[in-house]
Amino acid sequence: MARRLLRFALLAVLAWAALEAYVRWPSSGQATGAVQVRPEARELVLIVHGSFGAEEPTLRALEDRLRAQALRAGRGDLQVVRYVWSPWSDNILRAAPHAERIGRLVGHELAAARPLTRLHLIAHSAGAYMLDPLCESWRGTRAATGTTGPVDVHMTFLDPIGLRGLFERGWGAREFGRCADSAEAYINTDDSAPATDRTLQRARTVDVTQAPGRARFEDGHRWPIQYYLERVSAPPQ
Repeated sequence: MARRLLRFALLAVLAWAALEAYVRWPSSGQATGAVQVRPEARELVLIVHGSFGAEEPTLRALEDRLRAQALRAGRGDLQVVRYVWSPWSDNILRAAPHAERIGRLVGHELAAARPLTRLHLIAHSAGAYMLDPLCESWRGTRAATGTTGPVDVHMTFLDPIGLRGLFERGWGAREFGRCADSAEAYINTDDSAPATDRTLQRARTVDVTQAPGRARFEDGHRWPIQYYLERVSAPPQ
């Protein structure tokens, strides 16, 4: 009996170790499409979805809202893009390394758009893993190619998943926003999405769990998008 228990425990440890290695293994994912930056654009707002969120209605509404605001303000220098990284986003266990890899590729690509001087990166859920690698790649590629001049990166995290591997639940709270000049996060604490309930150390964090309107919005993990859409990005009255 003792031998069986020992054998079972050993197999369990090996299985967990293999799964942990699988979750953390570097990705070979590829960018799903080029971000076409207009020649006149100086500021880019890039919206990044989470797992199974390629057609997320609240993010599509946010994209439409921000584009309409730019048009009304006559901001031809401001471009809004919703970046779709599905199907790489939809392997929940591998979303983090895929996002990091694709973020680096997109950042390198954006550095070729030399007129860009400001990025506003907005991410929901697992899309949060993409923002800092993208920012670091953008800054690094600009420096390596001799592109100079002041730049600014602002990040907005909407209920970001901060899990690293299977057990490191506080990784995102420590690391998200490390490349940003400024960052903010809107979190919900009563949904089942893992590691989305912590204050980000590098971002101004707003807990919107009990904010008015939450009761009529059933999906708590998506509620921070709706909150940002209704309250923060809403046009002035």
